[in-house]
Amino acid sequence: MRTKARNTAESGDAPVFRAFWSALDLLRPLVLVYVVGLYVHRLEQVAHPERGWVILGVLAAWTMAALLVRRRTPAWLAVELALGAGAILASGLVDSREVIEAGAPTVPGMWPATTVLSWAVLAGPLGGAAAATVVVLADLVLVRVPTTVTFHNIVILLLLGTLVGYCAEFVGVAHRAAREAEAIRARAAARERLARDVHDGVLQALSLVHRRGLEIGGETAELGRLAGEQERHLRKLIRLPVLAEGSRPVPAPGVGVARRVDLAALLRAWATERVSVVDTGPVLLAEPRAREIDAAVAAALDNVARHAGEGARAWVLLEEVGGEVVVTVRDDGVGMDPGRLDRARAEGRLGVAASIVGRARELGGDASITPGPRGTVAELRVPCDPTHGTGREGAP
Repeated sequence: MRTKARNTAESGDAPVFRAFWSALDLLRPLVLVYVVGLYVHRLEQVAHPERGWVILGVLAAWTMAALLVRRRTPAWLAVELALGAGAILASGLVDSREVIEAGAPTVPGMWPATTVLSWAVLAGPLGGAAAATVVVLADLVLVRVPTTVTFHNIVILLLLGTLVGYCAEFVGVAHRAAREAEAIRARAAARERLARDVHDGVLQALSLVHRRGLEIGGETAELGRLAGEQERHLRKLIRLPVLAEGSRPVPAPGVGVARRVDLAALLRAWATERVSVVDTGPVLLAEPRAREIDAAVAAALDNVARHAGEGARAWVLLEEVGGEVVVTVRDDGVGMDPGRLDRARAEGRLGVAASIVGRARELGGDASITPGPRGTVAELRVPCDPTHGTGREGAP
C-alpha cells in the first residue's frame, strides 16, 4: 500500500487527480448535511441526543479542516479513518441496544464512506479495501448480530472502495505513461533538431568529399570512399539514441525480454544521394531481429557499391505484408549474368549468400537475389513474429 500511495502522490498534481480530490472535498460536507438531517429526523428514538451532537460536531470540525488544509498524506487520512470508525463505535453510547439491533443508522451514517473513497484514490484498490475493512469491523462490533441490511452495507462499501481504487490506480498508470511518452517525444524532438544541424553541416561536407574524391580518382578516391562510409555511420548514429529511449521492453517467448525498435527508422539511416529509402510506416520488431535485417540490407547496399558500377543508384523498399517484413533492394547498375551467383558458391565465395540469404533464413524467412542485364533485385521476407525464427532474438 505504501508503494501505491507513493505512486499516486507522484501523479497527484495531474488534473484528473485534482478532480478526484475536489469531488471528495465537495462530497464530505454534502454527506455530513445528509447525516445531520437523518439524525434530526430520528431524534425521538435517540437515548442520549447530546452525545450524538458531540459526535457530529467533531465530524463537522474535521470536514471544515479538510477543506482548509487539503492534505492528502496517509497520516492525515489515517486520522480521518480513525475518526470515522470511532464515530461508529461511539454510536453505542448514543442509541440503546434495542434501537441498534433494530437496524437504526449509526450517528456518522455514510460519512466514513468518504474516507474509504479517499484511501481508494490515494492507495488504489488495496487501500480502498483496507479502509473499508476497518469501517466494516467497526460496524460489526457495534451491531454484534449482523442483519441483512448490515451485510448489504458491507458488500456495497467493499465494492465501492475496491472499484474506485482500481479506477484511481488505472488513471495513475495512464498519467505516468503519458508523462513518459511526452518526455520521450521531447528527447526525440531535441535529437531531430541535432540531426538537422549535423545534416546541414557535417553530413553535407562528408558527402561533398565523397563525391569529389571519386571524381578525382587515385588515392583521393579512397579518401572519398572513407568519407562515404563515415557519412553512413553518422546518419545511423544520430538516429539510434531516439530508438533506444523510445522503445518499450516486451517479452519474447523463450528468450526473456527484447526491446522493440522501428526497422523503418533504421533503414532510413542508409539514405544518401544515391540510395533512396521508401517505407509504408513504422515496423516495430525485437531489436536483435531488426538489427539482423538492417545488416542484411547493409550487405546488399555494399554489394551495389562494389559491383553495380559508378553512378549506380539503389532503392530500398520496406513493407509489412501478411505478418511478414518484406525488404526489397533494387539498383540500376550494370547487373550480372544469371550464373554468377552459382559460380561464386562453387568457388567458395559466399558473401551474398551468407550476408543476405543466410541472415533471412536464420530469422525464419528467406531471401532471393534476382540478377539481370540491367540492375539486380534482392528481396528479403522475414516473419514479424520472432517465434518463427531460430532464437537469435535473444542473442546479444
